[in-house]
Amino acid sequence: MKTGLSYLSILAFSLFLVSCGGGETAEKTDSQENTEEASADQGPSGTYILNTDQSALMWEGNMLKIGGVSLYGHNGTVKFAKGEVEMDKGNITGGALVVDMKTINPTDENYGEDNPKEDLIGHLSSDDFFAISDNPTATFNIMGGDSEVIKGSMTIRGNTNEEVIKNVSMAKEGDQIIYKGTMTIDRQKYNVAFEMPAEDKVLSDDLDFEFKVVLDKTGA
Repeated sequence: MKTGLSYLSILAFSLFLVSCGGGETAEKTDSQENTEEASADQGPSGTYILNTDQSALMWEGNMLKIGGVSLYGHNGTVKFAKGEVEMDKGNITGGALVVDMKTINPTDENYGEDNPKEDLIGHLSSDDFFAISDNPTATFNIMGGDSEVIKGSMTIRGNTNEEVIKNVSMAKEGDQIIYKGTMTIDRQKYNVAFEMPAEDKVLSDDLDFEFKVVLDKTGA
């Protein structure tokens, strides 16, 4: 009897171990399924439309810099007209950002009675700079992007060159995605230059931009 009870005890214990082992296998399978679902959704996908009210583009132009420091310059904002960005699992795959050049607005304090802000706006709008009457918009056509850079082609005054938005950061707030980044372009490549070479050489060829792009998810 003792031997029989012993065998029964061993058999029951073995069944208990098998049962526990089966439960662990099932738990691992559930965990694997959850991991697969998470990996399938690594970031936002679809078409996002630019929120022009919340987005902003800041610009800065300077005199020739000495040791990276400018003694005089101007900065301000310009509004986006429209935009669309295509995304796939958190990566930007295409789209375009269109800037309304008629909204150039200096925000620095380097003005006075002899050099009012309106004169600068008029000069920037003239053929010496952006020739806005014939070129009311500037466009950045997006080729692609990731968590560090966004590559594309910039068109200003009908001139197109490849450019890169650097120092990119991305945040998701509700249904919105917010991208921030910086870009520096060579104005000479876009024919943004004085007709008088002596005066043009006083200006830095670098134009610096800071982007804040707020995107809304479409219903599609």
